Amino acid sequence: MKVLIAYATEYGSTREVAQKIGEVLESKGMGVDVLDVSQVKGLSSYHAAVVGAPVIAFKFLAPAKEFVISNKDALSKIPVAYFTLGMFMKKDTPGRRRWFKGRLKVVTKYVEPCDIGFFAGKTDKEDCRDWEKISAWAEGLAEKLSKENT
Repeated sequence: MKVLIAYATEYGSTREVAQKIGEVLESKGMGVDVLDVSQVKGLSSYHAAVVGAPVIAFKFLAPAKEFVISNKDALSKIPVAYFTLGMFMKKDTPGRRRWFKGRLKVVTKYVEPCDIGFFAGKTDKEDCRDWEKISAWAEGLAEKLSKENT
């Protein structure tokens, strides 16, 4: 199974999370390409996609949103998962997950995901990314994607 992990990043933190997710999926035997959304040239060779971006100024980063909208036909034919980062997720609560899910409506209304990962982010002063949580989510995602492609 070949999986695209497409991300948009403002300062590089989301790229690092995308790379970690890619490492986990590769460890489960999947072929993975981790690319900035601007580098993706087509989706026909992929069996699944993961799209990630931070929420900055209350919005899912625009290049990721535009990527999903412009590729919605191809994405709707394969399993898609989203992940998002933000300092608001330093404390993971149901209310904060709902808030982040609301920010993702700009993409979920076009392509419904099989899963969504919500993670705390990083600033120049503080790194709140929980690598164990990110890895655990990616492991669960690998299982879901394997089941959806059998």
